[in-house]
Amino acid sequence: MVRINVDWHLFDKEVPTGMTVMVFPWSGGAPHTVLTNEITHADFSLEPGKYRVLVFNQSTTEFGTLDFLGMDSYETARAVVQHVTSRWYLRGEDEQIGVEPEWLASDKLDEFDVSEDTSEVTLTPRNVLSHIQVNVKVPNIGYLYSARGSLTGISEGFLLGQGKPLQSKVTYLLESWTKTIDENDATQGTLKTSFKCFGLPETAHLDAENNKLSFSALLIDKKTQVDYQFAVGDKFKKDDNSSELGYFASLHVDVELPKPLPEVKPSEGSSGGFDVTIKDWGKPEDIDMEL
Repeated sequence: MVRINVDWHLFDKEVPTGMTVMVFPWSGGAPHTVLTNEITHADFSLEPGKYRVLVFNQSTTEFGTLDFLGMDSYETARAVVQHVTSRWYLRGEDEQIGVEPEWLASDKLDEFDVSEDTSEVTLTPRNVLSHIQVNVKVPNIGYLYSARGSLTGISEGFLLGQGKPLQSKVTYLLESWTKTIDENDATQGTLKTSFKCFGLPETAHLDAENNKLSFSALLIDKKTQVDYQFAVGDKFKKDDNSSELGYFASLHVDVELPKPLPEVKPSEGSSGGFDVTIKDWGKPEDIDMEL
């Protein structure tokens, strides 16, 4: 009997209500699998020999945004985001739109010798998701009615046995933004959005063309739309407050529209200006608004 202890203290996102522990014979063959609500350990009856071990939170069927594929082999076991369609985004040939995944924590052991003297081993799962924030500086932001965008080239999933993101890629839609107005210039503002994902695929060198950020702005006349595309594969930066507990850093990418938004009249036909006098205006307060 061998006990696989599991220590979750490095997974700072949530407390699992269950876990999956898989022990793979070194020589191949079907894995020994335990699905349990007991998250501190799992017990296995194993023949002497070499094994590999995988552990992750919950069971494969408890995730609504992930598919688990190739789970009969340590080398191919992987979590892959599910795909969705969009009524407004026209994806290219072979392009897939990814779903934002639920929190996933995993750990692995590449070699584990079982003998008469072996009694237990400990694994420490960590968050395997990345957090990406997109910031878009918008001159003439007062003429903006709504915004949406997309970011290509994001990893489709995670190889559990290799501890790294897949090379296959998906696109994420950026449909929910918050707006911040520059405290020194009310005509300038920044839109921000963020999402969880499996990060960027490993690459030999950074290339701007690896990731394309598309941004569309609908103006306050509700009919004028301006579109922009940025090559940002070489512009990702690690956030200062990135958690070191995860496999990947939290990343952000910053762009600025090349010119101010066009000046248009509001859809009601008025100029949108005030014709009243206001006195005793209070101290300005910045408020984030979802568009």
